[in-house]
Formats: sequence, structure tokens, C-alpha cells
Amino acid sequence: FSHSISPQSEYSFSITAKLPEEAGEYVYTVTVLSNKDTLWAKAGHEIAFGQNVIYVNGEKRAQKYEKPVLVKDILCTGIHGKNFSVMFDKREGGITSLVYGKTEYITRTPKVIFWRAPTDNDNGAGTPQKSAMWYLCSRYAVHCPEKFCVEEKEDSYVVSFAFTTPCFDYTVSYTVFFNGSIGVRVCYPGADNMSDMPVFAMDFRMKKELSQFTYYGMGPQENYPDRAFGARLGVFSSCARENLSAYLNPQECGNRTGVRYVSVYGGDNSGVVFEKTDAVFDISVLPYSAYELENALHLYELPNPSYTWVRIAAKQTGVGGIDSWGSPVQPKYRIGAKEPIKLEFVIKPKA
Repeated sequence: FSHSISPQSEYSFSITAKLPEEAGEYVYTVTVLSNKDTLWAKAGHEIAFGQNVIYVNGEKRAQKYEKPVLVKDILCTGIHGKNFSVMFDKREGGITSLVYGKTEYITRTPKVIFWRAPTDNDNGAGTPQKSAMWYLCSRYAVHCPEKFCVEEKEDSYVVSFAFTTPCFDYTVSYTVFFNGSIGVRVCYPGADNMSDMPVFAMDFRMKKELSQFTYYGMGPQENYPDRAFGARLGVFSSCARENLSAYLNPQECGNRTGVRYVSVYGGDNSGVVFEKTDAVFDISVLPYSAYELENALHLYELPNPSYTWVRIAAKQTGVGGIDSWGSPVQPKYRIGAKEPIKLEFVIKPKA
């Protein structure tokens, strides 16, 4: 289809497309291309695009799986099923082992985090000083072992943990389904007398060999709530090292918004998938933690990577950019402390 549209004018036309019958999410993408060579681009250059997401509902066929073995000890609780094993530690307050097939995917208990490595814009606006309590709540949350709970349901075991911080309490629950997938839910209740929250996420420290990732979300470049309007919804792949933006000062980077799933894997293609339940989430896959990025003044000061850090975030503050010497992020792209927030997703083995 070709049509000439004058500057500052509008033109409308209809597109007919047959809806798929199979249940799922489908994306229609319409692009506007130049039809002739210009001084600034060749013919066929993409000038603009638009996308529309369509959902086709359908019923999922229920399957029954063999009930895993539940093993309880004074300090640990293990759930062992067909081709998977997961262990929870009361001292650590979470998963300390996750095995699919014969591969271990956990190097340390996943941690809830409310802090990000400050950006240049954050520093210019004095945000780290205003948000310092979120750093303390991230680094020094204390697990309450007396509130540890294991509940057996028809198709799963629910393992719950409670944490307290200097400012508020929160809970983390893991629902281990009999097929080996694990539902994760983190509930933040809201808090008074706190600054805006930098991020609400869970960090997974994984083996550095698991450095490849493929995700279905906004991309292909990094994007944030206030910097995602030029991104498109699609399936993109990268690796942790390439996802580290080469900013002069190491800082928050590599985020993707609107993610439906992200698969993290190694050279043998084995790995794990983090998948949305109801709400989409943000992700980043990097060779360094937020704390390592913050501690380095220059890229060359970062150590040789020892792990791959996967962050699954319910919300993240925008990056701003009106200027870098005082202007804060616009209010609609901040996270108010009083607002209760839930982070929910599912972990399962990569097919």
C-alpha cells in the first residue's frame, strides 16, 4: 500500500486481518516506510511504526502430575519431583537450590531489592540521599523464621517467608506446582514517611555461564517507563555482557519493560524461564549486581564477572532526563511508597 501524506495532515485506511483461532497473545505491527531515496535515508527506511496487541481466549487443558516428595528438616525443606528438586532454607529465607534435570540454577537465595545503581540523573537530583532508606531495606532485611510456613494444596506446596526491615515488613511466597514450575509472589504493603521507591524487584544470582537471554517484551534496546515509546514489542535476544551499557560512570542499565517472559540459558541451551502471570514485568540480565555497579567509578574498575544477575521487577522508576543537574523524574514515572505492590511471576525449566 502506498499513499502520499502532506505534512501536518491525516489519512485513515482500514486493515483487514483474520484473527488466529489458537488461544494466545498476538501482535499486529504496522510500519510506515519511505518510498523513495532522500538525502537522509534510502527507500524502504522505516519512518514510524505502530502496534496493537490482540488476545484470543481459550481453555487450558488440565493435566495431572505425580505428587512430589516433601522432606522437612529443622533448617531446610525440600520438594523432590520428577526431573526437578527445590530446597528452601529457613536461615536464608528462600530458595537455596533449584535443580531441573541435573543442572543447579541457584547460587544464593534470591533477594528482594528496592534499590538500583543511581543514574547520572539520579545523582544530579540528589535522589540517592533522599532514597537512602530503600538501600538499607534492601541490604539489611531480616528473615523471621518463626513465621516460616509450608502449606499443602491439591496441586502444589506453598512455602512462605516473612521479612522485616527498618521501615516495613513484607512477605515472599513460593508455590511449587507438581509439574516443577514455581510461582513467586512478593507483597509490599506500603509504608508511610518514605521517599519514592527506586525499584521493586527480586534479584537472582545465577552462574555466569547462564549469560544468554531471550525475552518477549519491549526492545530491542534498553528501555524504561519514561523511555519506552520508541521500543517495539517483540522477541529479542542478547547476553549479559552486551547488555551492560558503556556509560562513562557505571549505573543502572539494561532494563526492558513490558516483558511477558525471559529465558536465561547457557551455551548448551539449558536454562530457566521467568514468565508473567497476570501483569507484565521489567527485567535486566547483567554480569554485575546493582551494588557492584554503584561501587565502580569507571567501567575498568568493575571486576571480572563471577555471576549473571537476573532482575525481575514489578515496577521501576523512570530515568528522567529533563536535565542532569536537579530535575527529578516526572511524578507519573515514580513509585509512591504508600502504594501496596505485588510482584508475581513463574519460574520453569527452558524447553
